[in-house]
Amino acid sequence: MMSSTGVTLVLLGTAQDGGVPHAGCSCPRCMAAHADHSLRRHPVACGIRGSDGSLHLIEASRSLPDQMRLWAEATGADGVARPDTVSLTHVHLGHIDGLGQFGDEVMGCSGLPLFASPSVIEELGSRGSLSPFSPSEVASMERFQPSADCGFELEFVPVPHRDEFADTHAVVIRGPMRSLLFLPDHDDWGQTLARHGADSVRQWLSVLGIDIALVDGSFWDSDELPGRDMSQIPHPTVTETIARLGERVEEDPEIHFIHLNHSNPLLEPGSNQTEEVSDLGWNVGRQGQHFAL
Repeated sequence: MMSSTGVTLVLLGTAQDGGVPHAGCSCPRCMAAHADHSLRRHPVACGIRGSDGSLHLIEASRSLPDQMRLWAEATGADGVARPDTVSLTHVHLGHIDGLGQFGDEVMGCSGLPLFASPSVIEELGSRGSLSPFSPSEVASMERFQPSADCGFELEFVPVPHRDEFADTHAVVIRGPMRSLLFLPDHDDWGQTLARHGADSVRQWLSVLGIDIALVDGSFWDSDELPGRDMSQIPHPTVTETIARLGERVEEDPEIHFIHLNHSNPLLEPGSNQTEEVSDLGWNVGRQGQHFAL
């Protein structure tokens, strides 16, 4: 159970958009998750509790009911957690397909504050997805509080990621003690670093003032999906990221890999790949993990 005071973030999901088990997949990992619900993994999302007790959701996935219960359990509350605000990084399926559950057919929300970039809000408006919300456009690299007295700030950081419909942002959560980067999706490190004028992952995280980074770990390597053209689903592989980072040194931030595809061996705690990440001093994100900010 998390502390009853301060700003705390709970990792409400660690999987790629489809979750685990993955629709239409009969691989051993997905079949095991069908048989044993403890092996299921929700799509990525974060729940932040402000210092005033307010609740703030980042991403609205298809697993929203389970994630709201997980969030409540983490805070020591009965029932389920109902967010006071929602923020979105982009409009790809797994990050928005829970939005409808805030509407009349399920939760019956009205005027719930929603924060996203102008292009994300425009796209969601064109799809008729905003009726439960009071949307606010967020400018890139400008800090704001999602509610008064919440005790933390959000900062949307632009990143390149197959922006077919709208743009994509990472989110920095700046608490009173630590800052956390939520980066579930981007195309590749080269483009991301070039966009921000950084020479290395370390330099970029340092400039942003990051203490903890939850980063895109969708695929372990480029051979993970036989028969698929990986260039059509661009993400930096974990092998590339750890090659850029090398071994962790004392002044480095914590790095946790998230947004894991159902094919990713990092989903297995005892895999050789998980041990390789751990031996270098890095981490694999855990569903339900708490971070005090």
